[in-house]
Amino acid sequence: MGMIKVPQAAIQKFNANVSDIFEDGTLAEGKWNARLSEFFKSYTGSKTAVPFASNGSGLLAILILLKRYRRYENVFIQSNTMYGVKTIAITSGLNFVGAVPCSIPNLMPTLNQVKDFISALERPERTVFLLSHIGGITNPDIESIALTCKESGIALIEDCAHSLGATLNNRHTGLYGDAGVYSLYATKAISAGEGGIAITNDAELGEMLTRFNIYDRFEQLQDVGVNFRISEIQALFSLCMSELSENIIENKSNIALNYIAACKESGIEFVNPYQNGQRGNHYKFTLISDTNVNDEFRAIKNRTSQVYDYTLGVDPMSIVTRHICIPIWYALEHKIVEQTISQILSTKRSS
Repeated sequence: MGMIKVPQAAIQKFNANVSDIFEDGTLAEGKWNARLSEFFKSYTGSKTAVPFASNGSGLLAILILLKRYRRYENVFIQSNTMYGVKTIAITSGLNFVGAVPCSIPNLMPTLNQVKDFISALERPERTVFLLSHIGGITNPDIESIALTCKESGIALIEDCAHSLGATLNNRHTGLYGDAGVYSLYATKAISAGEGGIAITNDAELGEMLTRFNIYDRFEQLQDVGVNFRISEIQALFSLCMSELSENIIENKSNIALNYIAACKESGIEFVNPYQNGQRGNHYKFTLISDTNVNDEFRAIKNRTSQVYDYTLGVDPMSIVTRHICIPIWYALEHKIVEQTISQILSTKRSS
């Protein structure tokens, strides 16, 4: 059905600069890592941005630091997220205490669901909530959730793997809690093959993250750390792609607007990337079924992978069986877009 494409401008900038890395001989911990960090501080408005080998390694580093230096003991996640989020939580050494249920129409936990989960915790002040923004939009209740976590003494860490460039009322994800981590993995909205960027406005945590990646081998103030760094070549390519974030999002927004028009004409519910102050990055375009996708959406053959086809906890609204995702990636072929729109419209005719 097509492939994720790299903008020519990114390829050209990469090719124009990669030879300098070999000529200079600085293959790691050089200027391109520094420039990537500076770009993300400017782009998101964060005080600190630290490049990591992946979203997962950035999240793991944060959890390890919270356990070691801020004495957190427990961690919980949400039910609709990648299985890897659960393995990261457990790998950190924190005690895994469960998953918050999630809801349609946004496939994420509501404020009330988070409050209900927190009310059952024995020691919320020793607990971390690893929240995931799903499908390319910000959790609509994130401001209230962040306030609730702060009042309960809970450390809120944002898994921003899906949400690079997504905003709520012009504020980027990753800035609501203690820290957040974006993903540059091959399938993500802004892709560089691999990589992650941890951001935080917590100056102390930002310093600890920077030291963590270099084992704190110079100042030797920390006794935990792993090399989760990226090379200069990866940093250069990551910067070339990240600098085009707005162009990539704009390209996909045109597809999204066409899908939205078709869904409204057909009466199909969808996860709205623009509602109530949202500006999504269009990582996914998700359709919601009233009953079961196998019945309602049988005419829609153009699909990508779901978010997700499993649950890590209770699924009271049957998210797993009530949503599908349709293709929406950068420079998607016009014929695929038109074919998908036709399939959406035919769903109205067959209902």
